[in-house]
Amino acid sequence: MSYRHRLAEPYTALRCQPVRDLAFLLTAPPPWHSGAEIDCARLLGPQGWPQLLALDAVPQPLLDWLAVRPTRRLGVYAEQLLAFWFMHAPHIDCVAANLPLAEHGRSVGEFDFLLRVDGQPLHLEAASKFYLQLDDASGELVGPSLRDAWPLKYRKLASQLALSCHPAAQLPDGFAGCPAYSRLTGWLFYPHAPQPQFPCNADACRGWWRRLSEPWPQHGADSRWLLLPRLCWLAPARAAADAVLILPQLQAQLAEADGARLVAELAPGEGGDWHEIARGFVVRDDWPLPGMLAELQRTLAAS
Repeated sequence: MSYRHRLAEPYTALRCQPVRDLAFLLTAPPPWHSGAEIDCARLLGPQGWPQLLALDAVPQPLLDWLAVRPTRRLGVYAEQLLAFWFMHAPHIDCVAANLPLAEHGRSVGEFDFLLRVDGQPLHLEAASKFYLQLDDASGELVGPSLRDAWPLKYRKLASQLALSCHPAAQLPDGFAGCPAYSRLTGWLFYPHAPQPQFPCNADACRGWWRRLSEPWPQHGADSRWLLLPRLCWLAPARAAADAVLILPQLQAQLAEADGARLVAELAPGEGGDWHEIARGFVVRDDWPLPGMLAELQRTLAAS
């Protein structure tokens, strides 16, 4: 099955970017197995897709919610989208969000969400991560900025999932020792044919990465392209015809850019719009910078 049919639909059926991102956060496959994944159907609820379609038709409540909480951080944006859903889905009661936990004046961690889902108390940790597999012998999965790596998040998530059992946790009634779940989303990017290894999810959202001077994968000569800003990294892209670029135009933009940039390849879709069919990171020819990679590897060794 092609990338487009396996992943982009039904997300690109939603016209509003934040609604599309919210649907992605609720239903996309996790990039790796935490061993504590919550069933997406529990968060979506029995009327989830009709609610998302109705929100897409009249998105102003969500847009207003985001407008009074401006952020440039993708993780914060994702949490705000989920918080909106948890406060409006009829089967969910959001009891607390971003609840800090401290012991002897020292921060121990933070509960992302304490929810009652169909009446059951639970602790939910959410994260959206984007990792590139190094093309050296290590095959390590690292963030495009080289400030993060998959093993660091894997260990931190395990620690966060155990917070409800911490002796210093002061939780609302009914939440002491409650079950903890994860809702992971994101994308994994590979320099060659994907070869995910456990605990990476074979069904994860996947893309490619290439250095700027290297040829890129391209599904068709008539494809169009988008340079994706950070807050547009989540769901597959949908764009009007006057917003997309031909490949030489995109390459000219990237020649002036610094650091890693996420791009989307698009094909014609419904309503005259263009729909994402693939995506990839384009990085500098000297990526990964040896000094930054060495510092990240020291952090990994010390963790």
